[in-house]
Amino acid sequence: MTESATPKLLYQPVTALKGVNEATAEKLLRLGILRVVDLLFHLPLRYQDRTRIYPIGSLRTEQEVTVEGEIELTEVVIRARKMLLCHISDGTGWLTLRFFHFTNGQKHSLSKGAAIRCFGEVRQAGGKLEMVHPEYRLVNAGELPPLENTLTPTYPSTEGMQQRSLNRLIKLALEQVDQLEELLPQPLIREYQFPPLADCLRLLHQPPSELASRPLLDGRHPVQQRLIFEELLAHQLGVQQARHQINQVQAPRMQAPNQFFQQLLKRLPFAPTSAQTRVINEISHDLGLGSPMNRLVQGDVGSGKTLVAVAAALQAIANGYQVALMAPTELLAEQHYRNFCTWLEPLGLDVVYISGNQTVKQRRRQVENLLLGIGHIAIGTHALFQRTVEFLQLGLIIIDEQHRFGVHQRLELREKGKQGDYYPHQLVMTATPIPRTLAMTAYGDLDYSIIDELPPGRTPIKTVQLNNDQRERLIRRTEKACQRGCQVYWVCTLIDESEVLQCQAAEDTATLLREQLPDVTIGLIHGRLHPSEKERIMAAFKANELQLLVATTVIEVGVDVPNASIMIIENAERLGLSQLHQLRGRVGRGSAESSCVLLYQAPLGKTAQKRLEALCQTTDGFEIANIDLELRGPGEVLGTKQTGDLRLRLASLLRDQHWLPRVQEVAKQIVANEPEKALALTQRWLQRPGGDSAIRFFQS
Repeated sequence: MTESATPKLLYQPVTALKGVNEATAEKLLRLGILRVVDLLFHLPLRYQDRTRIYPIGSLRTEQEVTVEGEIELTEVVIRARKMLLCHISDGTGWLTLRFFHFTNGQKHSLSKGAAIRCFGEVRQAGGKLEMVHPEYRLVNAGELPPLENTLTPTYPSTEGMQQRSLNRLIKLALEQVDQLEELLPQPLIREYQFPPLADCLRLLHQPPSELASRPLLDGRHPVQQRLIFEELLAHQLGVQQARHQINQVQAPRMQAPNQFFQQLLKRLPFAPTSAQTRVINEISHDLGLGSPMNRLVQGDVGSGKTLVAVAAALQAIANGYQVALMAPTELLAEQHYRNFCTWLEPLGLDVVYISGNQTVKQRRRQVENLLLGIGHIAIGTHALFQRTVEFLQLGLIIIDEQHRFGVHQRLELREKGKQGDYYPHQLVMTATPIPRTLAMTAYGDLDYSIIDELPPGRTPIKTVQLNNDQRERLIRRTEKACQRGCQVYWVCTLIDESEVLQCQAAEDTATLLREQLPDVTIGLIHGRLHPSEKERIMAAFKANELQLLVATTVIEVGVDVPNASIMIIENAERLGLSQLHQLRGRVGRGSAESSCVLLYQAPLGKTAQKRLEALCQTTDGFEIANIDLELRGPGEVLGTKQTGDLRLRLASLLRDQHWLPRVQEVAKQIVANEPEKALALTQRWLQRPGGDSAIRFFQS
């Protein structure tokens, strides 16, 4: 039986295709291709036009084109390195073919007078046009090979997988494309006049030559819009099914009055903002329900998320349950521990600290307190969820600054806190504002609240850019600021370098500043210091015993020193907008006028320039988040851990956000009325090596 006649070949492993052995299947697996049907949804990145011959005289730089000509001269030249130059002409112009790697046979075959057809990218060198290592073949007059009749797609690939092989396999899969089931509701297809799915895939994989002059990959073509809707729908089905699964299990009802929080409010020297009060009430309502709370609280830097977390924790404790608060770094966990001790111990509550750096003896006592129920709240890093840490009755998990957790990671964390038939409530907090379009898609399994108001008394932060050649002037101004009683952060960044090099850069900077500012007390903090040393340095800075603190980006989140009013960020052009905004948020936390200096190394690229300008123009975290989304895309904004859950193949959350409300409606209808289609859609679009959380939800 031939492949084309094999029934349901689309849903067989890729090894069912001719020429796919186990080694090839492993390479395809790295691309998320397990079955033949996955090849159809492995969509092109771009296209090459090999359908026509371009006159050499019409060429422009950066074009990828096919040309034909006669070889006028071939020569070997030695400049910085040895190279083969082949000069061709077609009567309309001249073009040089440049080869850095060549053989003697190649040199002799490219002889004067031979006809040649080649394909490559046109570049300019020394005022002349050239192609570097083009694809080529020598042709005989009157025996010209036929040109391609469709545009040639270029696909995402992996090491050892050639484009030629991918093209061949996808062509085999396209022979079966009419077997594909239409999974979008027919009324929806009619409403938007979506083309048939098979036609869409044929067009994207084999676009006709007449589309060469049109922007086929701009996302606006009808065939793309149809697939974009389906892809967004698959992601939405995944998160809605996650939400549905969460609501099917039980959680403790925490309906007793939160008397501890009322006692705390009487002790505080300030009143919560209306935004804090609103979010606290939303959380309180969730905690009183019989299904687990799963809420994301977004708040710009300095908006008071910690008080919201304290209120949630106290409600759980008032109802007889324990709380776990996890922070991403030892530094932030230690700060939370100090704050919670200050606020909760006067109420007679016990705060436990769990750290990966504690001795066995230190940790054993803390763990015993949790298991006996003496410890009311445990604060720490990932060490909280090691097997040796057990709770008597865990009712609430608070995750601070871990917005990069994906859906399945949040559920795995919840599983660790299961007590009998009951699951703990979960509160996720982030100071990185997330655009609504991104939140709707990436965090659809979570309810989310926004603290959109800063506490009174906060002063706006003035942000300026400064070229590194003004560094000496900046140091002198820093000295005068310290003499006036200001405290300063000086942040050193070496992105894409090892932690060792980052720490070395900070140490070198601290040494130079101590030489140039002998009358200023300078501290140094970085990730390789022992936790107790980091805590000692931060305590000294907070007590104003240090005037200037040199640091790596370890101080990006959570560090709270109200008297610090100046932030200097070296190599600011290397950081993303959200990270710059986070760092800037370490100042402006008191009543003093605050400023942030973005020290950059010229020349600036266009994207870096846009980032720095945006930061200087606004302190609104949500506006900055939207700009960041536009500049970097959702995968980068969310971070690497979340990217796997939001690896969109065709859709763009920025360009296609107009579809999201309709996508949510359709997803709800499918989950309610056609759950088998929900599974099929998530398998089609979200299939990943090792399985995907959304798919596991539907299969469970």
